[in-house]
Amino acid sequence: METKRVADLTVEELKAIIAEVVDMRLSYWIKLINPKLSPVLPSPTPEEQMQKNLALVEWLDKWAEEGDEEEQRETFEYLQKALDENRLSSKRLLFQKQ
Repeated sequence: METKRVADLTVEELKAIIAEVVDMRLSYWIKLINPKLSPVLPSPTPEEQMQKNLALVEWLDKWAEEGDEEEQRETFEYLQKALDENRLSSKRLLFQKQ
């Protein structure tokens, strides 16, 4: 996968990254809270996952329409920093430093 600067990513690429991060964090938190619960949760079918992803994309579209660009940039920078600070390894950051 080609490495891009955050500023060079398209809205669709940012949405995909956010959706993936949210999914990963939720899975991690569920396993952390109750390791026995994880195997009990059924894995979503590809169709169910697609519906969840589309719902998230719709939410992100609505969010993008409501906020101004500067606010969105500040929010993304905050999320980027917060997610990278919570990584188990500082060598495996979600976002590459510029």
